[in-house]
Amino acid sequence: MRTTPKMLVLAGAFATIMCGGGVDPAAEGAAPAPAPSPEPQVTQAATMPAAETLPPPNAAFSEFKARIDEYVIIRDTVERSLPQLSLTRDPKQIAERAQLLASGIATARTGAKQGAIFTPVVTTEFKRILAADAASRTAQARADMMAEVPKTDPQVNAPYPTDSPTGPAALASFPPNLLLGLPELPDVVEYRFLGQALVLRDTAANVIVDFLPGVAPARAGGNDGDR
Repeated sequence: MRTTPKMLVLAGAFATIMCGGGVDPAAEGAAPAPAPSPEPQVTQAATMPAAETLPPPNAAFSEFKARIDEYVIIRDTVERSLPQLSLTRDPKQIAERAQLLASGIATARTGAKQGAIFTPVVTTEFKRILAADAASRTAQARADMMAEVPKTDPQVNAPYPTDSPTGPAALASFPPNLLLGLPELPDVVEYRFLGQALVLRDTAANVIVDFLPGVAPARAGGNDGDR
């Protein structure tokens, strides 16, 4: 039988198939296999815990501290100007030096008035704290707090009343729980009640640095409105 060109073409195609060749899918219009999906990326932000939200700073406490610091600078300047006191336990010498310090502070703060430290912003915050403390106590407990507090009305730069001519002695204690809620003070200043006021008292000079009137608990026989 005579081999024709058409027969040769068919034979070649058959040989290609038998040798592992195939028809290109793209040539036939077949869709290519889909590519594998990429692995999900875990970002650092997703694995980090959320930052804690800090409470805003207390503006009243910050202002109070700034005013107290100003007082301490004045006080330290006065104290450095005084003759140095040798180590002594003589009450008279200690009282004399305290008087010199008190006079120097009063001179350096001539014209100081109520509110020099208890500014309006500070006053609002202190009144809130004191009212909350008073509300947490019974009427008897509030009266007991004031039982030994002198009834004298305070004045800036005036001495805090004492029962000793040689210096402070047996001062009425200040409530520890209330102390925990108030701003911390330097060692040279402390909180006291006097009359119906909260007082800042210089511990060595025994002078009233500033006061907040009408915030002390009611005394025995009174009520919370008698302030």
